[in-house]
Amino acid sequence: MNSSKITWLAIAAALAGCASDAASSGTGREGPMGSRAVTQGGAQDIGHFRAIVGRGEVPEPSTIEPVGFFAEHAVDLPPADCGDRVCLHANLAVAPGIDQESNWTMAFLAMNTPVDPRALARPDVHLVLAIEDTARTALSASDVQAAMRALLNELMVDDRVSVVRIAETVEVLAEGLGPADPALAGVVDRFSRGATRAALYDGLARAAIAVDDVTAAGFEGAHRVVLVTSGTADAGITDAMRIVGLSDALASRSIGVSVVGLGEGYRPELAMQISEGGGSSYYYAEGGRDLEAIFRLEGRTSLYPLATDFELVVEPAPGYRVGRVYGARRAWSEQAAAYLASPVLMVGNRTGSADVGEGRRGGGGGLFVELIVVPELAAGIGAGAPAFHATARFTDAETGERIVRRLEVANGLAPGANPSGMFPHFSDPLRGKAFMMLNMYLSLRTTVELYHAGDCAQSLGIVPAMVATYEGWQAEYDDPDITADWQLLTALSDNVGRQCTGVTPVAPVAPMSCFYD
Repeated sequence: MNSSKITWLAIAAALAGCASDAASSGTGREGPMGSRAVTQGGAQDIGHFRAIVGRGEVPEPSTIEPVGFFAEHAVDLPPADCGDRVCLHANLAVAPGIDQESNWTMAFLAMNTPVDPRALARPDVHLVLAIEDTARTALSASDVQAAMRALLNELMVDDRVSVVRIAETVEVLAEGLGPADPALAGVVDRFSRGATRAALYDGLARAAIAVDDVTAAGFEGAHRVVLVTSGTADAGITDAMRIVGLSDALASRSIGVSVVGLGEGYRPELAMQISEGGGSSYYYAEGGRDLEAIFRLEGRTSLYPLATDFELVVEPAPGYRVGRVYGARRAWSEQAAAYLASPVLMVGNRTGSADVGEGRRGGGGGLFVELIVVPELAAGIGAGAPAFHATARFTDAETGERIVRRLEVANGLAPGANPSGMFPHFSDPLRGKAFMMLNMYLSLRTTVELYHAGDCAQSLGIVPAMVATYEGWQAEYDDPDITADWQLLTALSDNVGRQCTGVTPVAPVAPMSCFYD
């Protein structure tokens, strides 16, 4: 095993932390004793980022979605034996920074549930397909037809389907039809690719009306919206906050809005935000074949609400202040606390295969909160004192009871002290993988940020700086998720090297300014 300490990419935290990073996964994965991960809606993978790297290019920083990155990983949590439908778990990591002298102290919080969705009766499902039909999405009639067929083949006889076409204006092509209704075949002929703009807000609003109409007609099952978009809203109401707010309003009614991004000029920012209201998924489709596979997955998916009006507050103990937050785009922080809110938490079940693309096991995700030691306040505080406490509040979706749960986590070291051995100090030594996941995410993110800021030397210096950490971790744990992360990082670095010929790698140094907001 490499004798160097496992360090954490503190320099990357200084860069990637300038963005409002995000949290994810509408689908629960089975864990110990039948527990299943519970996170929020959003990306299920980083397919868009990976596809760009696979083409030999260097992606923009905005394309590496932290929600999707963490969702690709399997993370074991303690059993969900808290007595509630949602259980909160917390861990703490302390390690040297990349310079071996600075201190990296990070809290991690995640949730799971004892509820087994496979044991619940599948509700009838009403799926509203809101599909952008512009030149940007490059959808042919055969693409739509194949995707629709894949979806309909997964539905049950009492399910219902509505189709909304989004262009400069919005057109309802079908509303509340059974999957075997021959009228659904005719909607394919209404897609022309002739439009140049998309009214996304109007499309979502019309999807919400379809939900109400089908309910009024006597449908008593669950509803879900699948939005296919190029990521650009340039007709009708184009304000991003209003569009995301409409998605949140649907989520508060336990109606998830899953988003499928596609098109050569695809812009992911708005699409990702729309998908993060809760109980939703986010996908990137490179073309018609991907769209077909995604629609098939959506047809296999059933979602069950666990909690509504979820709130999480993470407060530092004396001697610390809150720094940056990662893993939850909707989280925000002040020095006194970090906050996260979600209108709904759901657990999902998929019939058939539910593997994340490229064999990734999936189910990971949570909220990372940086704890910065304040020396003048930490003086005199010894090992074993509290580092932070977390309070979760939510309404049980089944009973309506308002639940409040509080956790406190101690630091086995004095504030600011680094562990003496090779490995970081974890408050739960059996479950340190989440922090290695964060390390790999920050490595990827910093590589692209430095490259696009024009700093080829430091961009190329990330892999050499992290190789001892990767090799040391894998020598101890040999985790396939971390192996896949490293392969992606080295492929990305190779792409940078082809663009930055003749440049000698330089180890990244701190402090550095933020290149992107």
